[in-house]
Amino acid sequence: MNLLQEKAYASRGGTWKQLGGPPKVRQAVFEDYDQIAALQLRNGLTMRSREDWVALWKGNPVFEASAGRWPIGWVLEAEDREIVGSIGNLPFSFQFRGRELRVGSPCGWAVDPQYRIYSLLILSRFLKQKEVDLFIFTTVGPRAAPVASALQLSRVPVGQWHKSAFWITNYRRFSEAVLNTKSVRLGAVMSYPASAALFCWDKFRDVRIPEGGSTAEIELFTEFDRRFDEFWEDLKHQKNDTLLAARTQQTLRWHFRNTPQRPATWILGVLEGSRLTAYAIFDRSDSTFGLKRVRLVDFQALSGSEEALGVTLRWMLSRCREDGIHILEVTGCWLNRPGLPKIVAPYHRTLPSWVYYYKAREKQLSETLRDPAVWAPSTFDGDASL
Repeated sequence: MNLLQEKAYASRGGTWKQLGGPPKVRQAVFEDYDQIAALQLRNGLTMRSREDWVALWKGNPVFEASAGRWPIGWVLEAEDREIVGSIGNLPFSFQFRGRELRVGSPCGWAVDPQYRIYSLLILSRFLKQKEVDLFIFTTVGPRAAPVASALQLSRVPVGQWHKSAFWITNYRRFSEAVLNTKSVRLGAVMSYPASAALFCWDKFRDVRIPEGGSTAEIELFTEFDRRFDEFWEDLKHQKNDTLLAARTQQTLRWHFRNTPQRPATWILGVLEGSRLTAYAIFDRSDSTFGLKRVRLVDFQALSGSEEALGVTLRWMLSRCREDGIHILEVTGCWLNRPGLPKIVAPYHRTLPSWVYYYKAREKQLSETLRDPAVWAPSTFDGDASL
């Protein structure tokens, strides 16, 4: 360890300096934003604005209920008080068998290369939180995947969280974007025959979503109102044996607030009279290589209303075609979970790593969560859609 420290150098402001002693771990505070932002940018991560970063906690119902006692994260601080590593700590509430579980989810884990021998110091501090019942990791990248294995984190047993399922809603633009990523010359020209082939292939396979027997009335909501609180009360009682993140009106408003990372959100409610019986939430999340993308973030339904999934997907597919969106995607293929109608997206892509892991503090809870029947995961969980 000492030999590594002696040989390691850190670049700061165009100058080089030799590392001194090991960095110290301390609890992060909101005033650390500037240094954390600089750390994440120089490590290739996208940093939120100060306002958006603070809003990960302020306005979060679980954080507000803690009266500021919930740590927002931890930082690695070098001898000159420069922050060289950080990890955020997001609080969530889950319901399971009549019990409220306090859940912690990490975000923005970054450490400068010269200090990565100390990376586990802040992750260990995160995992030692005694007031947390369950830790959920929903954005584990390729660099962190070996750490997840080393720490014996468990893969969520429902869904395929190393894959993404999708529908193509604009064949030509999709083909052009994909060809450009593969450095195909004349990608724009070649996109015409490629898109025609994809279109014909989908027609041949008949990839339409079955109509089903649902005659439900669908409404596009502009906000989360009291009907979502009423829905949540019914849902958590009907699914008492299912691990569910809280979906109160206040939580949904915080989670789906407008941010630069999420320029648009569609809230589709399925109604029987004035009663909300199912909903689907979609958001705009374009890829870095030019694909205009909409994601299905969450779908929930009361007993007997599960067929509404097809109604909401057909509505969104039509909207994507009208708006020139290229694909509609379900990250993690979580539509395969039990209790939902069988709807298979025609296309799949492989992600760089498995992204959804968990770790329970209590042995009994850990053993219970091995059962796939208690899980109903979606992209709503953790920080996956924040």
